[in-house]
Amino acid sequence: MSGLTPQEMVKSLIDSGYTQSQIAEIAGVKQSSISRLLTGVHSDPRFSTVRAIEKLFQEETAKQKA
Repeated sequence: MSGLTPQEMVKSLIDSGYTQSQIAEIAGVKQSSISRLLTGVHSDPRFSTVRAIEKLFQEETAKQKA
């Protein structure tokens, strides 16, 4: 685990240049789920959604360190 919330990971990915739609496509979730997560409307996302976002976040973090 990264120690960040799913919302923080999504914000970081957006800061790295990803769009909500790109994050959703790569994570295999709907863009509306990403949007709700960012706005705090979706405060308890599915575990599978969190894992997919975390996987993308970790891959992006590894690229930035390389």
